[in-house]
Amino acid sequence: MNNNSLIAINSNIQNETEHLIVFNIDSNQYAVNIKNVLEVINIPEIEIPSQTPKGIIGMFNYNEVMTSVIDICPFLGIKTNKFSLNDKMIIVVYNENCFALRTGENINIISINTENIQSLPYSNEKSILKEIYRLNENTVNIIDIDSLNKLITEDNKEENTINYASLFPNDEKSKNILKLRAISRINQKEIFSFPVNINFENQHLLFTIDKHNYYLDLKYIKECISIKRLNITKLPYTQNYIKGIINSKGDFLVVIDLKCFLNNEENNSNENSKLIITEGKNFNIAFLVDDIKYIRNLKNIGKDIMYSGNCKYISAEFTEDNELYSILNYEKIINDERIYIDIN
Repeated sequence: MNNNSLIAINSNIQNETEHLIVFNIDSNQYAVNIKNVLEVINIPEIEIPSQTPKGIIGMFNYNEVMTSVIDICPFLGIKTNKFSLNDKMIIVVYNENCFALRTGENINIISINTENIQSLPYSNEKSILKEIYRLNENTVNIIDIDSLNKLITEDNKEENTINYASLFPNDEKSKNILKLRAISRINQKEIFSFPVNINFENQHLLFTIDKHNYYLDLKYIKECISIKRLNITKLPYTQNYIKGIINSKGDFLVVIDLKCFLNNEENNSNENSKLIITEGKNFNIAFLVDDIKYIRNLKNIGKDIMYSGNCKYISAEFTEDNELYSILNYEKIINDERIYIDIN
């Protein structure tokens, strides 16, 4: 291998970086720092009391802890739109207080240079937005978790005026799906014991390839982006699982079709496909996948786990709700000779 050159081109990784989970509300982008995030899950059935304080949708059972579900729209001064089955909830912990933020269906993970974060000159004590980040031509509004926590725990004396029950899907099929999600959460073994020491240990990103579920350890992931409007430059004389090169924030990254790499089947990507940019010690690679689902802590995934001998790139597999989940072995993938080319 001494005569080989790694096809992924080295990138200058900034020391002062942070990871943000970015989501859209009313055509604007908002973000929370991932250091405060336990999981990102699909929205389940939520218990909605007859009266709640401003911005509190209701409660749900999160790992045997009754947890408030927050609608940040009233705190931002924007209208709350109807919910859908594809909506997500970001589980946040701050000062031992756990709560869930309801978001839309599209989420991304980005890494940012902290030097590019700007303070808002017009924020006040009641504002949950203190900082912004410029992402290409867009502005990402960073939610200040400390301010939000104070609003919902200390200063939230204003009564809610939104009929949240009317915003949920009301057909029987949707109701059953939401109910099953809530039951599934209750039946899971306890994953966290409070207080929680937040770090990346055991946190994994769930994504899909051709309707198959894969987990990848979050510690390897730099960000997740859509391939929409990205120009992938083809590389001549390379294997079919090498889709080409992209330029992301000044770094050149090699795009690997993960379906083709794992199963030797080409992925029919479209503008909704996603790229998972992984951060290695010396290089970054972008994996092409179908969709990003959510983030989950896999500290305890139950007794059904089995260690796979069928594929060296799969470290373990387990079943849940009659679905199979595969945990990728990232080290085996990036150290495989198949992602090297002979420059001679």
